[in-house]
Amino acid sequence: MCGATLAPDTGDYRFVLFTDARSGNYSFEIRCTGADCYKAAAYSNKIRTQPNQAYRLTLYTKCAPSNTTRVYIPDVATGYIFQAMNCTGDWAANTVNFTTTATAKDFFFYLFDYYGTAGSWARFDDMVLTYGDGTTPQTMTMYPGSRNSRVGSRAIEVDGVPYLDLGFFDVGYDDLAQAAAMGVNTVHAVYQQPSANCYNTGDPSHLDRMFQLGLNFVPHSTTSASMGSSLHFSGIMQRFAPHRSVIAWMLTDEPDQANIPWSYVPPAMLSAQYNAAKSQTALPLFANFQRAGWAPPAEVSAYTQAVDFWMAEPYGASFYSLKHATDQFNSLQKRPIWLAQDAIAPPLIVPKAYWAIVNGATGIVYFNWEMFKENAPLMAAVQQGFGELRQLQNVIFSPSAEGQVSVSQGLGYMARGTGNSIYVLAVNPETYPVQGKVSMRELVAGQQVRVLFENRTITASAGEFTDTFPGPSRHVYVIDGRVSLAGTLTGKSGPDERRLWRLQVMNTGSAPATAARITGITFTQAGGAICSPAVVAASLPVALGDIAPGASATGDLPINFTGCDNTARFTVNVSFSASNGAATGNMVRNNERK
Repeated sequence: MCGATLAPDTGDYRFVLFTDARSGNYSFEIRCTGADCYKAAAYSNKIRTQPNQAYRLTLYTKCAPSNTTRVYIPDVATGYIFQAMNCTGDWAANTVNFTTTATAKDFFFYLFDYYGTAGSWARFDDMVLTYGDGTTPQTMTMYPGSRNSRVGSRAIEVDGVPYLDLGFFDVGYDDLAQAAAMGVNTVHAVYQQPSANCYNTGDPSHLDRMFQLGLNFVPHSTTSASMGSSLHFSGIMQRFAPHRSVIAWMLTDEPDQANIPWSYVPPAMLSAQYNAAKSQTALPLFANFQRAGWAPPAEVSAYTQAVDFWMAEPYGASFYSLKHATDQFNSLQKRPIWLAQDAIAPPLIVPKAYWAIVNGATGIVYFNWEMFKENAPLMAAVQQGFGELRQLQNVIFSPSAEGQVSVSQGLGYMARGTGNSIYVLAVNPETYPVQGKVSMRELVAGQQVRVLFENRTITASAGEFTDTFPGPSRHVYVIDGRVSLAGTLTGKSGPDERRLWRLQVMNTGSAPATAARITGITFTQAGGAICSPAVVAASLPVALGDIAPGASATGDLPINFTGCDNTARFTVNVSFSASNGAATGNMVRNNERK
């Protein structure tokens, strides 16, 4: 549905469910409530078709005899149809016959209260679309059912795995394969709304085709939400939500726009719609909040109970409206966050996507496919960003390593530990160059730090390295894990011929020390009566097991001190190893007695 004006505080049109119905309990009404009215329309989903296919649309209208209520169908065999409906003041039947063009792949139609005046209205009910001979095809869904999709602490979890939403709004049927090939994993609807079951054309349905390509779908009910009733939400969910491609549902777009009457959905109404939908589906439900990117938290706070997770649209080149949105959402209630983004300058696409991720978003959705697909540099930038982030998906959802890493002020960053490595995603949001510094205690001078996606390395100094960020840009650093073994002597017990020294071995590095062992010990006489201590035969190596970063393990080493009195002193050197000998360490003790 669309109104003629976005001007605030004006009459414009309203779209409502009305209790005057030809059958059932409600009809759909377009109502003009202000002097600024020009026209408004409700339009159908796009319907897949064969070329040269005849259709018949029947519907009932109720409108005043002075009204000009019409059905408009563009791109048909006759060019277009703009047919007047019967307005008699009572319910009247109407029939519209049309044939698609010789190249048609889909079509849609509009319902107009054309040239309405303040106080006018038009109602529509019992609308049926058939083939031209009155028959209807058998509907077929190849992949019915429900996905296991739930709200996790940091992300939406799909089939038990945290989900990184990398998507576009409004990808048409014939572009689905291209979208999947460039790294898209989710299609969102806002203007186009693919039908779950509609006319068969010999091809899989829109949703079936998505599922075959490995794409997931997020439908919306914005136009239904705008009608100011929750009564039809259970029917919507029963009819359209049960499909294995569907992972979440957007209740409405920009409900917080109180200054745009046809967009605004009051918090209480959105809550009622949420509850009605939730009674029929377990899908996570959300709304897209336009003002979250720049308005005070109070603008969105009233909607907290009306959504399961957050979405905002911090459009434009500013990185700071994005941070405002994520900070605002987290201040209200920490939930997963998806962000809608737009067609900014291609060089900004990738760093702003990373900026979203390091600020806590787990979804990036570009608006919209049609705006991007004709612009090769934009498409290349999105493909690069999505390709990189898909490679980093497991990293993004790995345990935080931010306690081990710090990055110089002014840069946004995320640090994650996975395997034996620390990944640091760092972003400069500023328009000017920044010299950044990454600090990590375990870094040793000369250690090579890999920079992903840039085919280069950086040589670290002790505890840190630096890099240049030329304006808005991102770098992804991989600090490969190191095992650092150290030890201490914690106890001595037993007789001289088998004196047990208890040794504690610590892994102060950033990678696990696998199969750690005490491998040797030497004694160098430093004073006192001469004697020759030795390890009890067959006691080495002493197995310690795996030692996690920051953890320790203890082992007892039996030593024969026969012939050594209490005056004997030694310089003792104990050696350790781990990870099949790739990591070694030692402990030196001076003036040690037996």
